[in-house]
This record gives sequence, C-alpha cells and structure tokens, in this order.
Amino acid sequence: MRTKRWMIHLLVLLAYTLFSLVLTWPLVAHIGSHVPGNGADDPPLTWNLWWVKHALLQLGTNPFDCNYMFYPLGINLAFYTLTVLNGLLSIPLQAVFGLVTAANLLLLSSFVLSGYGAFLLASHLLSRVPSPRLISSKVLHLRGYAVLAFPAFAAGLLYAFASSKLAYAALGQWNIASSQWIPFYVLYLFKMGQAPSRWRYPLLAALFLLLQAYAELTYASFLILFTVLWAVWQAATRSRSGGLLRLSGNLVLVGCLFLIGLAPMLAMMIPELFVEGDIFVEGGGFADVFSADLVGFLVPTMYHPVLGSLVNQFRFDHSVGQHLYLGYSVLVLVVAGILYGWRRPAAVPSSRLQAATDRPARFWALSAFVFWLLTLGPTLRINGHDTGLPLPFSLIAELPFFKGNRYPSRYSVLLFLSLAMLVALGLAALLERREAAAPARPRSAFRRLVPVLLVALLLFEHLSVPLPLSDMRVPPVYEAIASEMPGDFTLLDLPVAWRNGFRVTGTMDPTIMFQQYYQSVHGKRILAGNTSRNPPLKFQYFTEAPVINTLIALETGHEVDTVIVEQDRQLAADVLRFFDVEAIVVHQPQVGPDMIPYIEATMPVEPWYPDEGLLAWEPGEEVVAYRVQLFPWLGTWRVEPGDALSRLSYAEGWGVPNGGLIWAQREDARLLVPLNGAEQQMAFRAYTPGGGQQLEVLVNGQAIQTMGMDPGWTEHEIILPAGSLHEGLNEVRLRFETLVPASLVRLSPRAIGATGVDSPVNLAVQSAGQEVGDFGHIYVDGRDVSPNARGYNIAVIHPQTGSVVQAAAFDTHLDQGASQEMASFLTGVPAGHLVAVAVADEASRLLDQAAVEALRGIGVTGDLREKFRWGQAIIGVQGAAPGTALEAMDWMRPVTLAVGEGATEPDLATAFATITFSSASAP
Repeated sequence: MRTKRWMIHLLVLLAYTLFSLVLTWPLVAHIGSHVPGNGADDPPLTWNLWWVKHALLQLGTNPFDCNYMFYPLGINLAFYTLTVLNGLLSIPLQAVFGLVTAANLLLLSSFVLSGYGAFLLASHLLSRVPSPRLISSKVLHLRGYAVLAFPAFAAGLLYAFASSKLAYAALGQWNIASSQWIPFYVLYLFKMGQAPSRWRYPLLAALFLLLQAYAELTYASFLILFTVLWAVWQAATRSRSGGLLRLSGNLVLVGCLFLIGLAPMLAMMIPELFVEGDIFVEGGGFADVFSADLVGFLVPTMYHPVLGSLVNQFRFDHSVGQHLYLGYSVLVLVVAGILYGWRRPAAVPSSRLQAATDRPARFWALSAFVFWLLTLGPTLRINGHDTGLPLPFSLIAELPFFKGNRYPSRYSVLLFLSLAMLVALGLAALLERREAAAPARPRSAFRRLVPVLLVALLLFEHLSVPLPLSDMRVPPVYEAIASEMPGDFTLLDLPVAWRNGFRVTGTMDPTIMFQQYYQSVHGKRILAGNTSRNPPLKFQYFTEAPVINTLIALETGHEVDTVIVEQDRQLAADVLRFFDVEAIVVHQPQVGPDMIPYIEATMPVEPWYPDEGLLAWEPGEEVVAYRVQLFPWLGTWRVEPGDALSRLSYAEGWGVPNGGLIWAQREDARLLVPLNGAEQQMAFRAYTPGGGQQLEVLVNGQAIQTMGMDPGWTEHEIILPAGSLHEGLNEVRLRFETLVPASLVRLSPRAIGATGVDSPVNLAVQSAGQEVGDFGHIYVDGRDVSPNARGYNIAVIHPQTGSVVQAAAFDTHLDQGASQEMASFLTGVPAGHLVAVAVADEASRLLDQAAVEALRGIGVTGDLREKFRWGQAIIGVQGAAPGTALEAMDWMRPVTLAVGEGATEPDLATAFATITFSSASAP
C-alpha cells in the first residue's frame, strides 16, 4: 500500500513536471539560450546565480558584499533580490549545463515544487475534512487515496500555474515566481498545530521558512503575517490553554531558528539601516501603481493566448504583474468548497486538544479574504478609478521591514494558496456527490468527467502561453575582453546607468540590465549596476563625478557645451585612472551620435573592437570597444574639499564642503585613494571641536595608527607602510571615538551670499533633477526638513532662533495651481526670515511669472522656466535684492549649497582641509 501511494506521488511529480514544460512553452525549446522575461529583471536575476558562485568559489568573499558593481563604492546586496538559495542550488547546475540552462532549470523546478507542496498541503487538509462516502470504508484502500489525490492535485495546479505566477515569470521576476517553499512551511505549521509535542514539525517549519527567505525575503514577511493570522485563529478555536501554551512555545522556537538562520543577511542589513536610515521605501513606494484592481479579478490577463486582448477594453493598469485574475471555474469551486467544508470539523480530534471547533474551510476562507484585501493596496480601485476608500495595506506598510514590499499585488501568493485549498474542498464536494449518486442511478460519462472538465477549464482560464523570452546570447565583444584582456580592471560599459526599485539614473533602456549579466562572461568590475534599495550616495556619487556625469548627459540625449568638453579633456585621464578603466564598450544605438566623438576627443583611447585599425565608429557597427591608455598609478594624491577630481575620493561619511573644509560626520568615514603601492606619508590639517578626539586610521582593513587629536586646529603626519597598500585604489577609513551635535559647532562662514545676513544655523541644500538623482534636501543642523516631494521644496527658518517656521512643497510640474500657491506662500514669509529651496525631479513645466517674481523677493535671479528637469538650490532671505541670495542651477549634476559646516547629518566628528598622500618614489 505504501509503495502504491509512493507511486501516486511520483505520478503527481511527473505530471507537474510535464505541465511546467507545456505551460511555459516555448522555454524548453530554447532552454540554453533564452530565459523568460522582458529584458528588465531577468538579466540581473540570471547574474545573481553567477555572482553567488563567483563570490564564494572564485573570490572567497561574502556574496552580500559586492564591489563588482557600483565600483568603487560597492553595494550591499542584502537589500537586493539576490536569491541566494537559488544561487547555491545553481552551482552544480552551472558546472554541468551552464548559467542560462541552470537559471531555467531552477525556474521550472519552482513550478514543480510549488505544485507538489500545495498537493501535500491539500492532501493533509482533505485527510482532516473527510467525506464519509469517500473515506469511511476505503481509508486503507488505494482507490480512496487516489480519489482524494485528485482534488489535491488540482489545488497544486492552481497554486503552481496561476496566471499571476506565470505573469511574474513573463516579467522575468523569478524571485517573485520562487514561491515553492511557502506550502511546505504552511503544511508543517498546520502539523505543528495538530501535534505540538512533535519537535520535528517546528524544525521543518523553520527550515522551509528560511528556504523561502533566501529565495525571496518578501515572501517570508508574508508568511509571518500568515502565521500571526493562523495563531489568532488557533487561539480563538482551541478550547484548552495547555495546548496553546505548547503551541506558543513552538512558534517561539520557529521564530528563534528563523532569526538564527537569517543572521548572515541581518548582519549585513541592520548596521546599514542604523547608519543610513530606513532605505526600504521612498515616499509611497508606488504601492498605488502596483495594487490589484477590483475589476481585474474577473478579466483574463494580457498573456492569455485567446482572451488576452479583453483587458485592453478596461482602464486599469495591468503592465507589471498587478493584474490578478481568479478564473470563474476557481470561483465556482471555491464557493462549493466553502459550502462543503463550512460545518465540517476536523476528522480526528487530538488526544490532548479538543479540535472539534477546528474547521479548516473557515480558516482558509478567512485567509483568502485577508490576503485578497491586502492585494488591493492602500485604497480601493475599480477599473482604474481610485475610490479613496482606505484599505488595510496602509497599516501593514507602516511596519518595519514589511514596508519594503511596495507591490500589494504580491500578496496574491497567499491568496492563491488559500483559494487552492478551497478548490480542493470544492472538488471533494463534487466527488462526494458523484459517489452518493452512484448507487441510485448509472453515472453518465459527462457526470464522471465534470471534475476533470472543471480542472481543465481552470488551466485554460489561467493559460499564459507563449511565455515571452529574452535572448541571453552574449555579444562577442565581451568574450573577446575575457580572452584577450586578462587581469583585474574596470570595464566602462556605455550606456552607463544605475537602477533600483524606485528610479533609473542614466539611460532607461534594457541594455543596462543586460550589461550586468554580461559581467558573467567578461568578469570585470563595472561602475553601474542594478539593486533594489540603496543609500542615496550610491547614485549621487556618480552623478557628481566629473566626466561620468557628462556621459550620463550624452546618453540621455542632451547636448554638452564645448566648454564642458574641454574641461573633461583635462580630467578624463585622471578619472579613468582613478576608476582603473582599461576598456570601454559602447552600444552605439543606445548612447546617441555624440558619444563616440566625445570619447575620442577627451579620453586616452585607441580603437580595439571590432577592428584594431578602426579609427572611429562607422555606420552599421552597433558595438564598439576601446582600449584605454592609462598612465602608471600615482605616487601622490591630494584630497581637497571642493575640488572636482577630489570628489571621487569622498565615499561614505562626509558632509558638504564649504570654505575649504569638509566634515567627517560619522564615526566611520571612508576615503578612496589611488596609489602606486609604495610606502606613503599621509599628511593633513584638521579641526576638532570640544574636548578632543581619538582617531584610528585603517588602510584596506588593516589598522595603522591610533592618535589623540587636541581641540582646535592640528597638523598630523602618518606613515602608511607598503605592506598595507596595493597598486590601485586603496580604502582609507577614519574612525572617530566621539561625535558632537552640528548645532554646537561654529567654524565655517555663515554669510548668506550678499544679503548681509548670517544664518543662526548650519544649512545645506541639495537639488537634483530626475535624471541625476531626483531629490530635494534641505538640512538644518544636519536634519533634513524638506518635504522631499516633486517640484519646489521650501523651508522657512527664523532669523534669530534658527527654528523651522514652516515647510511646504509645490508640484509645479503637474499641479496647475502650484505656482500661484507657491507665490502666495513666499510673499507671506515675514521680512528677514531665511528661505531654503530645493527642487526635486522636475519643476519647470507649470512654473509661472508670479512664482518667479516671488523667488526674486528672496534674492534669486535664476529662472527655471524652459529648463526641464534642472536642479535648483537656493538659500535666500525674504526682502533681499535679486542676485544677493546663494543659488545654483544645473541639469548635468546635482547642485549643492552650504552655509556653515555643510552638515547633512546631525553629528560631526572632525573637519579636514586638504589631505595629501605622497610616496618617496613620487616625482
């Protein structure tokens, strides 16, 4: 009997495997060259598998700590959808089949395991909600088990091949499609509830929760919410407190094991959250865009081969996986399942717990309702119309970590699991009715086939073929770089862009995503990259970098003044040497016609691919590569506040330069220094406030010296031994023992332009248009008081106390009344009050004369009209003459103003003038 049951399980697995190949067609026909997706998320998710293998086996480093992207800052991949588990599982597959095939096999396995896990969970559910006619006399008979297996098998089909999961595969979001471990966790959660004394159940529950977390962390947070719902249900339906106490202990055990297992990821996340603040979400996180629409539950998705065009008749957004179609067959079976199981208790009461009130159908109906509500997002939408009716998602989105999910529609994974269990109950109800009718009259062929036909209809309604595929064949230039340009260096791949879950800085083109994947072939560091969440500096550093910001401007379709080109020509060799760029690859159709002339006019390059004799790009060549002629690594490097080239050296922990000084404003401030590897003398002049300071200097992770720094100005010299340095870019960390509040420091000048007014507080204003950062910060003594909204962000500051009297934002890009409101706001500011202004994203489109005149009233002359997506920063005084305020405008890079210490964080350590690194071998 057990052998025969095992055969049923084997048949179920084989069936799910067959369905996975058919329902993802034509993937199996291109399994070695293409992957499912639209070219957005699928290339970096393929890169994930390579990076985990490369970091662990080739580099011997923590895969969460990556300096192969965002070089030289590096990026913390704990905040990225790294899919570590898939990466680990892929290592032997990559060795045998290659990277692309390994990615596809893992995706296909997610469908198979999802179906099988849901099958096991549904089988367990049906065994506890028995049908007397199906089970009472057949519980030990294979036919009875097989009959019960059919509803469970159908439940697995719905969970594994729902159109929502297939849509994530079509989008290339395989991390979101990796929901295979969820039903296994839920299964052992339920078993733990039924047998709290069996220790293997909480251990297995913790294991599968961890597997899901390392496949997709967002789903682990969903399972925590599910567990809370389940625990509340257990508390409400169980009648003995002793059992609840043991169950609570098991839940605590699962939680502890989960946290211990997740420690490697948490160890990377938590310190950065303490230093950088909450980077999980920006603004509303686009939850309104990624919410399910009420009408969408009744309309087939756009991927349906027959009915896909129907969705175009409706007005709701259905482009990025937020369209959740349930299917009418599913709804029929769900209703049947609820009616069938509503009054049926669990089959076998526990010897310790009175489980007569444990009615699984009711729980799964509640679960389906709760997660359906969450998929709807912050407010209810009906056919694209936002009703404004608030929904529970807004509450969940305020919780730490849970706010990281900005896709309410992704809660569909637990909605469909809940529906799958109710579908199993519904099919069991149909089978019971069939068995009940058998003795009374002969069963027609149609009556016998009704359950099968319903399941076939279920599959048809969720059909999503052919699955879109991305071509993952790598351009030959990258293979040529790998074979003909050995060594450790940086590849400048153009277009160059940085992407996270909220924006793209640079060109918004699929090429930038494939460039990350191409790294799996050439193996060189790249400046750009894709992540999910990151501190703002990871983008701002590059948009402020000379030459790099010109590249961004050219590839986004801007014309660059010849003066800027000449300035870049003076700096280009130093910039490329700093980043150790030895090769440049240009995807000409994506960078525009001016990129090649700019490169050849400013950079020390020689053509290398496709023909070493090529003097310039020729029409018809889509990819061109150059070899960079770099001079030897420097023996001397000066880090000078305010200098364009020195900006490259300031990594994390530094404020805004002002008056020839820059403050280290964290306990750990990082410098990046290009050196020749010889012994160096590090010399600097620094100002320490308060009662003195302890400074520890580390080079490339090696502690060099700890010194005391007296209050006031002091000069210091430190010898950095050759053994601590290497040829190339070196990391110098300055670690401070104490910090003082920025509000207590008064060192740098506080004059506000030519207004004749001094600020009572430290002010720093940073502004960037959408293409170069999209932010508008106003720091008062290091605290950001800006609304940080699109358009003009304005803060009014009292001229004596320095307190923020008022802060407001005006969207002069889309709000027709914003300019008039802004003009009224500014003219209402009392005379003599300080006014700080920072433009974010775009503010020119609806800016009118009245608003411009109001800005003149605080000392401004700049006019942002006709300057699309320009940044503008202002520190003025109400009543000042035009031209007397501090102001800056630019479109190529962020603009920054500072009065006082230039603090962008509340505390300061030490102020530095020029820091010089020089070696005995320096010329």
